[in-house]
Order: sequence, then C-alpha cells, then structure tokens
Amino acid sequence: RAEIGSADCVTIPETVGGRTWTVAYCPPVGGASLVERWQSLFVLVLGLLVTGVTAAYIRALSNQRARAANISADLAQLIDTANAPIFGIDVEGKINEWNQAAAHLTGYGKDETMGHDLVKDFITDDYKAPVKEVLDKALRGEETSNYEFPLYTKAGERIDVLLNSTTRRDVAGTIVGVIGIGQDITARKLAEAQVIQAAKLATLGEMATSVAHELNQPLNVIRMAAGNVLRKLEKGKADKTYLNDKLERIASQTERAAAIIDHMRMFGRKADEKPHELDPCDAVKGALDLMGEQLRLSQIEVVTDLSKTCRPVLGHQLQMEQVILNLLTNARDAIQGNPADGGGKITLAVGDGGDNMVRITVSDTGGGIPEKALNRIFEPFFTTKEMGKGTGLGLSVSYGIIRDMGGTIEAENADGGAKFTITLPVAGKGAEKEKSDAL
Repeated sequence: RAEIGSADCVTIPETVGGRTWTVAYCPPVGGASLVERWQSLFVLVLGLLVTGVTAAYIRALSNQRARAANISADLAQLIDTANAPIFGIDVEGKINEWNQAAAHLTGYGKDETMGHDLVKDFITDDYKAPVKEVLDKALRGEETSNYEFPLYTKAGERIDVLLNSTTRRDVAGTIVGVIGIGQDITARKLAEAQVIQAAKLATLGEMATSVAHELNQPLNVIRMAAGNVLRKLEKGKADKTYLNDKLERIASQTERAAAIIDHMRMFGRKADEKPHELDPCDAVKGALDLMGEQLRLSQIEVVTDLSKTCRPVLGHQLQMEQVILNLLTNARDAIQGNPADGGGKITLAVGDGGDNMVRITVSDTGGGIPEKALNRIFEPFFTTKEMGKGTGLGLSVSYGIIRDMGGTIEAENADGGAKFTITLPVAGKGAEKEKSDAL
C-alpha cells in the first residue's frame, strides 16, 4: 500500500461493471533492470487493453439486453393493443397470451383465462375435437388458415370466429406453443345467410310455374279417378274391388301432391346452423322432384348417372339442393336461349372424385358460356342473361355454399354447352369407411 501511494507509482482509474478500479505500476525498491522495466510496462499495457475490452463487452452486452427488453415490451404492447383477437397457448394447450381484443370479444378477462385449457374450458363440445386438431397441427409445425368455428361469450352469446394459427418457437427453434389470430365474422355470416335465403326465395319464385305443373298432374289423376267412380255408381256397376282400387289411387296421388308442397315448404326455410352428413344423390333427386316436370314441359331431356353407393358429404341438404337447382335453372335458360332441334339435354352425374372426394357434374347443350365471362360468372351480381331475367346471385351463392362445405365449383365449356363440376370432401365416417375397406 505504501508503494502504491509512492510518488514513483503510475495509477490509472478504470470503471468496470459499475465499480472503479485503480491500476497501478510501481517500480521495485532499489531500482530494476531495463528488461524488468519493459516487462512491467508490457504487463501494464496488456492489463489496460484487457480491462478496456472487458469493459466494452460488458457495456455492449448491457445495451443489447436493454434493447431486447425494449423490443419485448414493444411486441407485448403491440399484441395486447392489436385490433384482432390474439391468444397464445403452450405445448400443453394452456393459455399464456390473451390480448384486449380477445377479452372484449369473449367477455373473459386476461386474469380469467391465463393458465386455463383453451379447448376444454372455452370451446363448445361439438367443436372441441376439430379445434384441438387445428392447434395440434400448429404444435407439429403446420399452420392453419381461415378455419371457422363458433364461440360462446361469457354472456352466452354465439359469435363466429375465423382463426389463423401459427407455430410459436423459441430462439433455438424449439416449438413452445401456438399463436392464434382471430376475426369476428358473425356479421358476415349473418349477411351470407340472408343472401342465401333471398336467393332461395327467388328460386322458389322462378319455380312457381314448375310447381303448378307438378301439382297439376296428381290433381288430374284424382279428378279422373273420382269421375270414373261417380259414373260407375250412377250405373250401379261399382263393386268393392273397383272402388278400393280407385280410392287407393286417389290416396296415393294426394300423398304425392302433399309431398311436393312439403318439399317446397322445407326448401323455403332457413338451413339449420349445424351441418350434417347428407347423400349428394338425394340432393340431386330432390332438386329434380321440384323442377323435373318443368324441364319435361320445356322438352329438355334430363339424363342422370348417379352412383349406387353415394358417399356422404357434410353440409345442409336444402343448400345442396339450392346449388343443383341454380345450375338446372341456368342450364334451362341457356337451352331455351339457344334452341336446337328436338330440344336440349341436361346431364347430371354423381360419382367418385378420388382422394376421398365426391364429384357432381351438371352439363347442358345450351351453347356454353362466353369465354370473356368464364372468369367472372361466380362474382356477385354478374350475369350473362338479359336485363330483368337474372339477379347475378345464383352462381355466387352456390360458390359460397360449396366453399363453406370445403369443396370447389368450376365452370367450363364442353360438348356444345356449359359444364359445372362440384368437388366435395367425403364426410368423416365415409372417408374412414373407405380406408377400412381398402385395408
């Protein structure tokens, strides 16, 4: 200590890690050789360099940590104040992120959700399995886009949510959870349902003449049977067997008329919210029940090629019939606008589309779709018909219905007319059955 305080010592203060250090060089008592002085000087310089580098590294590390903390705080603030509902879960499905928009949308505050199982505690029973599958895919590194599902708020109100999920990784690239970004599409779904219903009622209006013809046929049979019975009774020749036969015919025709009216009544109703498995062949037959007579009176031949083992698809029976009716109506109008000798022909086919898909085709001999219109025919309010003869909603609504069923609808020109191809995924049970049959 006495030596360090000596006037012969050289001292240099240096601040490292918030503490001040004094580096001192003191010549030994009694003097030193030139070599020893140079060695001491070298050690001093080396010590100063090491000290400076260490201090610079510590300052840089401290600044880097401060910047990282600021970025983390900014990202947390960005997520929390984002307009879209954002949530996060860990690898066990527990909620670890819940922003203000998610709280506002659901009514559940952040303190009510953190640490809870998202699927188990906040998703309705009928959607627990599919939502869990979406999140599990994200935990395996597979992103999911535009998945729709219903969610019930704390107040018990139903909202429709569009979900996009992405994998969450740490700095080492290890999967640590999932980030989900939602969108409230309740208003959009309601508007779509209203458009579908309006288009359906418009279709019913267009089919009024067809329904009149459909009902006229059983009524004529009833009238003729009743007239024959009256004549037999007047002549006293009506035996029990004859009367039974005529009354059974009248009863069967009454049932047929009632079935047509009941079908129209059901078609005019709004579809159930929850989709179910349906037979696409039944949808084609149902549409033909409503419109077949009108096509016959228009001298349009209808050819059907329906698979004997139609695999089910997931959707709404009435909406599926609405799609087929829209395509039949367009085919009829095209044929009537492009008359040919002997009338026209419409072909409907339902069969296997491969890869667990069902394919439905509707083709006609109406001259086809103008090439310039092919890319636009599914746009809302776009129509190739004359003013006042089309709303431009039929194909747009059909496109939306098929899209919501997870399928596609495409149009092309083929064999002197238009051809529409609908491809739909086989419903879960049907797909599982096919796999088991293959095994």
